[in-house]
Amino acid sequence: MTSLGRVAILGTGQIGTMVGMALRAAPDHAVGEVAVWDRDPAAMEACLRRAGSDRLLRGPEEALGSDLIILATPVAQIVGLVRELGPRLGPRQLLVDTGSSKLDVARAMQRWVPGTAGAVGGHPLCGSSEPGPWSADPALLKGATFVLCPIRDDPFSLGQAGRLVETLGSVALEMDAGEHDRLLARSSHLPHLVAAALAEMSGEVPTSALFSSGLRGAVRLARSDPAMVASFVRANLEEVRAATRELSLQLDRLLAAADSGEERLKAELERARLRARRVGVS
Repeated sequence: MTSLGRVAILGTGQIGTMVGMALRAAPDHAVGEVAVWDRDPAAMEACLRRAGSDRLLRGPEEALGSDLIILATPVAQIVGLVRELGPRLGPRQLLVDTGSSKLDVARAMQRWVPGTAGAVGGHPLCGSSEPGPWSADPALLKGATFVLCPIRDDPFSLGQAGRLVETLGSVALEMDAGEHDRLLARSSHLPHLVAAALAEMSGEVPTSALFSSGLRGAVRLARSDPAMVASFVRANLEEVRAATRELSLQLDRLLAAADSGEERLKAELERARLRARRVGVS
């Protein structure tokens, strides 16, 4: 496998740290070094202690000395870093991000990254609801889907991004940025808001003895990093609103089925049960 060269990761939360750990554990010569930076010095130090980096950067501009720059911050910060670093990228340098919404990032890359450099939008579909470098588990990258969104017609950069995904042990899925955001609003972003809403509603229950296992499972995502969730929901707000309207229609349909009788509702719930199996819930 061709070496990815020197890698800089900006953002040492759960995803940035697990990517660093996976790259440093890759076979010899897969990467030259992994250097990291984060606004939070404690997060950087934790990443270093967890073997997620070889050294720390003093600021994001030092990443410009790397061959591959991975932006693993909340989406709003990713867009800012693209604006700051993109115009200063040189030939054959590659910029990849890990944000959960892609259209704003893709537009920023198209505007600020010169054609002589490379940029590819990315999103690894893995991780847990616990934020921070100490929750990073590089094993979650193994076999995980890693969406790649081409920014322009640039086979070399897309190939390099594919090599990054291969090195992480993930599976690349090429997709248009807008289509990614439409689908992820329904499969990820809306579930975060639903979990938050259910967690708020649980405040009406006077004792935890009445919390069902269903509620405990449904609110799991509400434990996610609020800054991360707020950032990708804001960046994808139009699609999240559309998904919310669709959810409301689905709930109305289920209530209408209940009004029509138990058999009609059972049929709707059976269809949902089969859908849940496809999602991977047994």
